[in-house]
Amino acid sequence: MIRLTERARAALRDGEVIVFDWAVLGLCCGCTGQPWLRTAPRAVALRYRGFRPLDAEPTGGVMAHPLAYLRLMDRDVTVDCRSRLGLRRFSCDPPQGVGLTELFGRTSSDSGHRG
Repeated sequence: MIRLTERARAALRDGEVIVFDWAVLGLCCGCTGQPWLRTAPRAVALRYRGFRPLDAEPTGGVMAHPLAYLRLMDRDVTVDCRSRLGLRRFSCDPPQGVGLTELFGRTSSDSGHRG
C-alpha cells in the first residue's frame, strides 16, 4: 500500500497523481534502472497504457511505470512532500529491493550509501 502523508495530499493539484516512473540506468538493457517519483495530470497518466494504478491511500492517487510497478506492488511505501521556494519535492521511503543495487544482489549497506 502506498500512503500519501497529509503534506503530499495537500501538495497535489486538482487532477494530478503521483507517478513512480522508471529511469533507465543501463545502456544495454532497459530493465536496469531506478524508480523515481514525479507528478502528472491524471488524464495524461491514464492515456499512457503502460502506467498501472497501485493500491494507494487515497485510492487512485498513485500510478507506476510497469517496471516500477513490479518492484512496488504489495509493499508499504510512504510518500511525503516538502516545498521550498514554491517548488514541490515529493519523496518516499522505498523498501529494500526496489533499487538498482538490489537487482545485482547488493544491499544498500554494501554499496556504501543509505537508501
